[in-house]
Amino acid sequence: MVGSTIYSISSALTILINLLLGFFVLLQNKNSIINKTFALLALSVSIWALGMYFHVTTSSETASLFWGRFLHAGSIFIPPIFLHFVLALLDLDQIKSRIIRFSYICGIIFFFLNFTPYIVKSVSHKGAFIFINDVGVLYPIYILYFTVFFGFAYYVIISHFANIPKFKQNQIIYVFLASLLGVLGSSTTYFSIYDIGGHYHYPLLFLVSFYNVAIAYAIVRYRLMDIEVIIKKGFIYSTLMAAIVGVYSFLIFLGKNIFQATLGINPWIATIITAFIIAVGYKPLENLLTDFTNQYFFRKKYDYQKTLKDSSEAMNLLTDIDRLVKLTTRIVARRMELEEASTLIYDEPHHRYLVRAAEGKSKELLGTTFSDNFELFKHLFTSKQILLKDEVVNTLNSKLIMPDERKRLTTIRKEMEKLHAHICVPSITRGKYMGNKLVAIFCMGAKKSGDMYSNEDIQLLSTLSNQAAVAVENALMYSDLMRQYHELKETKDQLVQSEKLAALGTMAAGIAHEIKNPLTSLQLFVQMMAERFDDHEFREKFTQIVPPEIERLNGIVNDLVSFAKPSKLTREPSQINEILEKTIRLSEISFKKLNVKVVKEFSEVPAVLADSQQIMQIFLNLIMNGAQAMANGGTLTVKTYYDNTYKKVCIDVKDTGHGISEENMKKIFAPFFSTKEGGTGLGLAITKRIIEEHKGEIKVKSKVGEGTTFTVVLPVAS
Repeated sequence: MVGSTIYSISSALTILINLLLGFFVLLQNKNSIINKTFALLALSVSIWALGMYFHVTTSSETASLFWGRFLHAGSIFIPPIFLHFVLALLDLDQIKSRIIRFSYICGIIFFFLNFTPYIVKSVSHKGAFIFINDVGVLYPIYILYFTVFFGFAYYVIISHFANIPKFKQNQIIYVFLASLLGVLGSSTTYFSIYDIGGHYHYPLLFLVSFYNVAIAYAIVRYRLMDIEVIIKKGFIYSTLMAAIVGVYSFLIFLGKNIFQATLGINPWIATIITAFIIAVGYKPLENLLTDFTNQYFFRKKYDYQKTLKDSSEAMNLLTDIDRLVKLTTRIVARRMELEEASTLIYDEPHHRYLVRAAEGKSKELLGTTFSDNFELFKHLFTSKQILLKDEVVNTLNSKLIMPDERKRLTTIRKEMEKLHAHICVPSITRGKYMGNKLVAIFCMGAKKSGDMYSNEDIQLLSTLSNQAAVAVENALMYSDLMRQYHELKETKDQLVQSEKLAALGTMAAGIAHEIKNPLTSLQLFVQMMAERFDDHEFREKFTQIVPPEIERLNGIVNDLVSFAKPSKLTREPSQINEILEKTIRLSEISFKKLNVKVVKEFSEVPAVLADSQQIMQIFLNLIMNGAQAMANGGTLTVKTYYDNTYKKVCIDVKDTGHGISEENMKKIFAPFFSTKEGGTGLGLAITKRIIEEHKGEIKVKSKVGEGTTFTVVLPVAS
């Protein structure tokens, strides 16, 4: 019969969908009472549908009676399991545990009565079916049992709906509507059982299939048991298989009716061609269906993938912590269409969290600091899980919560309100640089649409928080390294300057003597000027002596001032011979005092790319070291020449002093190593560093008792 065929198909679909849904929900979380009860509910509906399938399709009266009782064995436990599922979903299963136990006891009683004539006594031909159950005297009580427990479940939903957190309200609505469809569809079988409507009545069993569709939609849209990925994959591969079967059937039809008839192609060849076409087209068809499903049925997830990609790129590219958190916060807030969002970064030296980025209404929090003693921060670090305000409120509404826990959660709720946060996402580092620390917290406000945060949102934010932990740690590490670099550079510049001043201090006594001599001559001439101004010979001597002395004094002072002042590295083409002349002139006083003869062997060499002030400092250091190494006097030779092989300018500073031992030769460029009494030990270390900054090198040869030669090699200016 047509009715039997329609309802057998409807039953088959109900069996398949419920078994798959129940199986995947149970696999998702075997320990959750919500998942367990849903799986049991799906199994009971499948047993009922399986019994219904064979009950309406068999032509045997005995078999129909067996399957009639079998379908009731499945349906008997639907009311208590549904009630248990609803109470677990509302977190009321422990409070109303006695009612749950009572409902299961009633189910067990009806289960045993089901195999007696008191529930189903026989079958007969009625309405649209071959056979339908003839019920016993207790069947009205069975219907009342169904009505009472389903009615109580709906009463609990309606009475507690106002107190349900927002993120669960949409779930409850779809559970309510879906189950109502299932109950209405299955209850229409009672019309056939009691022969209401006669041959014109067809039970509305297809509504049970709509129950499955509604539950599937709630799973996908409102995070009901978190298996939307399975639903999506199921849709893709079911459609894919249907398409392949359709294509295969169509090609076989063409092969048999067109190719064979018109072209005389063998049926086996047509089958092989068909299989080849399916094999080639399978992957492109799968990709096409995946893209279609992502864009039209899972559009938000499709957009979130782009959000994740954009945020990841920003995190990989940016090393400035402020730019990093601002861009990431802006991307997430706009893509998820949030009313507000903010990001807190840990300020470890001050033991606090600072709001360094904000969007929407949370901009008023920018720059605000919060102590790291916040209960919220401790909870996020300990749990390492995303925290939803609705879940905190929902837990607080429970009557079973302990006083200490209630106090703690109340504090967390108030702290989340201070941060304008509906959801807090912890970002915890696990690297060697910062260790195990809560370095960032993403605080998200409500959605503009008013929707709850879906599982896709949670997954996106969880992934971003893990990436952000690495990115923030890298940015903070980069910031610290740059700060240390600048501090080190300042210290280095101060050391260079102090070494300059130390060299000037060494020459101070001689320079004072050198300046004193011309000053004495000038003083004498000034004193005699009033008496002998008219003396022609006096004026002639004045003209010959005074201007050169003044020029000499001016040169010494200018050289000292130029050398003493701090300078930044500025490399430009410089004549090395001119720099050496000025350096030697500045050191002449020391040479006279130490009885050192200076020999200059300057060749014509190309200009070098150098900072003349810093180059002057290194040669002043080398020349003074050489002069001081000759305690009883000696010869200091300064030689310049061009190395044509390597295209470099070379400068030798050679003394005839006591030389350097082989042991000390290994340490002469080490900072703070000195063989001179009162020496800083920084001169040669700074000299080597300055030469290396100029892309040059310094070499040394020495023999104890014969002297030492320092060779400086500098690149030629292009």
